[in-house]
Amino acid sequence: MKKKMAVIGFGFMGVVHAKNILLNETLELCAIIDNRKNIFDGIEKTGNSGSLDLPVERLKQVPVYKSLEECVAKDKPDAVSICVPLFMHYELAKKALTLDLDVLLEKPFCPEIEQCQELIDLANEKNKILMVAHCIRFAPAWEFLADCIKDRRYGRLKLLSTTRMGGEPTWGVWQDEKIKKTCGGSLLDMLIHDIDFVNSCLGNSDDIKINLKSDEYWELCFGYNNDNTKVSIKGGFLHRHSVFASEYAATFECGSIRFNSLQPGVIHIGTDSGPELVNISGDLYSNELNYFSNCIESRKKPEKCMPHDSMKTIEICQKIRNSAPQ
Repeated sequence: MKKKMAVIGFGFMGVVHAKNILLNETLELCAIIDNRKNIFDGIEKTGNSGSLDLPVERLKQVPVYKSLEECVAKDKPDAVSICVPLFMHYELAKKALTLDLDVLLEKPFCPEIEQCQELIDLANEKNKILMVAHCIRFAPAWEFLADCIKDRRYGRLKLLSTTRMGGEPTWGVWQDEKIKKTCGGSLLDMLIHDIDFVNSCLGNSDDIKINLKSDEYWELCFGYNNDNTKVSIKGGFLHRHSVFASEYAATFECGSIRFNSLQPGVIHIGTDSGPELVNISGDLYSNELNYFSNCIESRKKPEKCMPHDSMKTIEICQKIRNSAPQ
């Protein structure tokens, strides 16, 4: 029997999660929870990735509720995907866990470390699955890089450079200046992907520097003395009509790897044997949801993306923010 899952918040990420729940063979999209009017208006044009190829008519058949309590009373979901502005994460996740629901919470975790820890403790107490949706951990190109770093197939990682840039969001709640100010800017919206990925592969950095900060653009450097590894993370918001792109270049002792999301199906590798192309396929959001579905079915904790790791990412971002020039 399929697990029933509701989506809370029907902005860009809520739409993405809803679509992938519909495509998942083990989940049923039982409800959408959003207190706004006309939530289906313009959903095909939302976000920064062009057409989402949405099953709009199927989505319109899903029951819509104004509150989580109403949804639980009428549809009795097993799990929720929470896709709301950051300042609402803590209260909604706490409410869902208290109602005995498994929770997939969009990144970032919560604004405060204490809130993150409280949710982790509550999930453990209630024996519920809590996973923060750091989708890059499930992106095939980045999974390939993570494997190369960990198994050292090209030797020790010497240098990793990542870039993530895109137009400043102007859709959905980003149009509300009050809400926009609570979302953490490009650091918590974009660069957090790379910070979380690097932390998952390399652990705590011995030295984090801000090389450049200009409005919503950042250039960060992470040092790892135990391996003499350096990491450069660059990116942020550009003009609102700019195309989104992310890329990485990794230099190992015995080779280099490059990837750019504008050429999504291929990874470029260079070694002493010559250049090589590795073809990749698969969707990060689909992979992420499949993983979460497996966790709630097996009742196993999300070892690939533990909430404690997501809390550590918030801690790193806070340190960066607090040390940034004003």
